Amino acid sequence: MTDALDDLTVAYVLAARPEFERLRDVASQLAGLLVLAASGAGSAAPDHPMLRSAEMLFQESKNGIRGTRATNRARAHHAHLTQAAGSLEAALAAARDRLGRPQTDLDPILAPLRAGYEHLQRAANALPGFQVVAFEHGCCGAPVAAVPGPPARPDLPDQPDLPDLPDLPDLPDLPDPPGPPGPPARRIT
Repeated sequence: MTDALDDLTVAYVLAARPEFERLRDVASQLAGLLVLAASGAGSAAPDHPMLRSAEMLFQESKNGIRGTRATNRARAHHAHLTQAAGSLEAALAAARDRLGRPQTDLDPILAPLRAGYEHLQRAANALPGFQVVAFEHGCCGAPVAAVPGPPARPDLPDQPDLPDLPDLPDLPDLPDPPGPPGPPARRIT
């Protein structure tokens, strides 16, 4: 992507970036709920605040995407952004329907979530100014071969296999706070 963007495409990028980021946040929140559900947490239910937050973000983004006008240079980005929204809408609907059920199959949530995230990745590749974390390092990425563990102990009764934990993405270092450091904290006794 070495060619410069025209003014109208730059205006599109500036208008579409918040919608892209909202969709990315929706995908992240859904992935977090899936981790809770897969771990057996009873709190992963349709009334979970994270699901309500994801739904509100989604509605804001959906309305914002409708208001963007893609130039010829931005058409592929806009198409992937629209497809990501459609897939994430399906994932949200499946989450409302499936979360909170005992031993529920999470694939109806996971499949459109993966598709939505893939479209976000493609949108990020279509124009500068958009960024996603590599999804294969998250909970919903492609399966990774399990690392062999210690041999099973014959003196323990058979235990059900637990799902492998996902690899977590590297987090960026936080910048130092601005200004000189303050005085050391005093202990109140």
